[in-house]
Amino acid sequence: MKKHLLDYIDKGESGAVRGLRIMAEYFYALEKLRLALKPDVKVVSVFGSARLKPEDREYKTAKLLGRALYETGFAVVTGASKGIMEGANEGVYNAIISEFEEKKEFKSLAEIKESAVFKKKLMDYSIGLKISLPFEKDPNPYLGTMATFHYFMVRKFFFAKISSAFIACEGGWGTRDELFEIMTLVQTGKAPLMPIIYISPTPEHLKNDVAYAVKKGYINPEDKKLIDFVKSYKQAVKIISKFYKYVNYISYNKGSHIQIYLKKELTAEQKARVKKMVSGKNKKVFTGGVKFYKNKFELRNYVHYSYGLVREIIDKL
Repeated sequence: MKKHLLDYIDKGESGAVRGLRIMAEYFYALEKLRLALKPDVKVVSVFGSARLKPEDREYKTAKLLGRALYETGFAVVTGASKGIMEGANEGVYNAIISEFEEKKEFKSLAEIKESAVFKKKLMDYSIGLKISLPFEKDPNPYLGTMATFHYFMVRKFFFAKISSAFIACEGGWGTRDELFEIMTLVQTGKAPLMPIIYISPTPEHLKNDVAYAVKKGYINPEDKKLIDFVKSYKQAVKIISKFYKYVNYISYNKGSHIQIYLKKELTAEQKARVKKMVSGKNKKVFTGGVKFYKNKFELRNYVHYSYGLVREIIDKL
């Protein structure tokens, strides 16, 4: 019976089978990630071209990026394949090994890799969400946790669900698809505000695209604040660290209030800064003003314009 069901799901062509497979993928990934994700560790998505080799500059940058993110306290999730994705996961992998080597609790590198504590830490901090493609069959070897998907849409859902920041490196259409997907989700409020970063030594091509969209009126000028363009991995890590220095997480409720939960209480000076921004030129956007609590502040009665204004407020902290 199990074989018949598997054949039905794998080979069936009807819409009902596709619906069943989508549901199965969702619950499968939910279970896989439930065991890996730690509530106190924020996950950063890193994506880019799968076609790059370890000797390429972009691969080396991704490797340094993965290591720096881990050493700053973030977990890394990639598309689990080669290129940029492998580089980022390898950076995490090497950073964890270095951590254990410094402690000198194990006699050899082989002993570290076989230890339960190393495998657990890798499971928590090096995550892959793989898409099933005939030309990208094998995952990279630096993953601790991996889920495999048939449907891009389910995979992208989980990237958005588990990530607290997105970093796009250079890549092709798949990279652009993922980058613009998360930009759209944040722009429309379907995903809460989070850092979105593009790393490239020559980011002008994408900057020009965004500037053109503003010029034509396709997006609001403040929407430009939803993405940061940087030329180095260090700048990317700095932006994410700065964003989460005070912010714990952000949520939107049905009453059009934006709740920004804090890691520490704001000073009187910071509160005054936020009040000034909300009551000044942005008064028509935050019509209910701002209300402060001990562990959060609430931007009340938000009239949708651009979440770039919220990003501006957070940067002022």
